[in-house]
Amino acid sequence: MKHFLAIVTLTFTMSSKGARATTSFNLSCPEKFIATVTNVEDVEASSAFPKVEVDFQIIQTLKGEKLFSKKIQVVKDGPVKFKSGEIYTVESNNVWLCSATLFSKI
Repeated sequence: MKHFLAIVTLTFTMSSKGARATTSFNLSCPEKFIATVTNVEDVEASSAFPKVEVDFQIIQTLKGEKLFSKKIQVVKDGPVKFKSGEIYTVESNNVWLCSATLFSKI
């Protein structure tokens, strides 16, 4: 029984810390929108990592200032491979990408 309570306490402690971390992460991303990728171009490398600039045509603003388009630079071979015509739900902070979830493929 003592081991069970220790595991439950540890699990609860870890999950509450995770929730706080998620909340603070979301606060730093004031923009959220659904958008279509209209163009993806290589950016001249000024850093160690090659980048691409992704142009979005915004379909719907979910959070933040209402915009019609947005450009964001991301690492070229990063976790999200943007393609023209795909639709994403995007969270950003100015020109920084916080998250992108594929909403619809071409």
